[in-house]
Amino acid sequence: MGIVLLVFRSVVFVVLTLTCTVIALLGSVVGGHRWALGTQRFWSVVMLKVFGVKTVLHGNKPKVGLMMSNHQSYIDIWIIPKYAITVFVAKAEVKKMPLVGWGASAVNTVYVDRSDKDSRRATKNEIAERIRNGRSVIIFPEGTTGDGNGLLPLKPGMFFTAAEEGFPIIPTAIFYEDPDLAWVGDDNMAGHFFRNFSKWSTTAHVTFGEPITGTDGEELMIRVRDWKLAQLEKFRNNYRIR
Repeated sequence: MGIVLLVFRSVVFVVLTLTCTVIALLGSVVGGHRWALGTQRFWSVVMLKVFGVKTVLHGNKPKVGLMMSNHQSYIDIWIIPKYAITVFVAKAEVKKMPLVGWGASAVNTVYVDRSDKDSRRATKNEIAERIRNGRSVIIFPEGTTGDGNGLLPLKPGMFFTAAEEGFPIIPTAIFYEDPDLAWVGDDNMAGHFFRNFSKWSTTAHVTFGEPITGTDGEELMIRVRDWKLAQLEKFRNNYRIR
């Protein structure tokens, strides 16, 4: 049964992803980026259903701002767009990728070349523009995925940018009841995918904090880190299945 379920989900993933990418590209030409973002949200919601990921929202949907989320799995990018109009920050190389880059541009992705000071300055302006237009921008300040038992060291750059530019930070915490869903270290992606999505279902919890603002990047980072750690501890105590 697990193999059949996995094959079904894999086929749906490929077909729906390609279809939604084409629709987003065509729709963005006619209806602008908001149309494409609606397609992204549809894709995220359907992916969660197909892969049996039940999501539980604790508290209210987020306000608009610079969303700083913990990062455990590629599934994270399905969960957040379910609850907010969001765009991602990606490396500049993504923009040049066939299909993937086109789809990313259609949904108004912010690109950054960290080796280029002018690019970093342009990134700040683009983030400000997205937020002014009612779209949250998602950042994973750990820089890579962790196991959900705490947080990896946060990269400080965007906290100082938020302090300098006055961006409101929306602290975000995602927690999976099944710790196997965390994709960390040198875990093979194919093995991780097979291990988890041959199971019938799992549950993810998400919570969004009130906007945090300030003029001190270090202080912002500490406040966001402490908020996330408290939320993850609460989730672990209440929902961890093993």
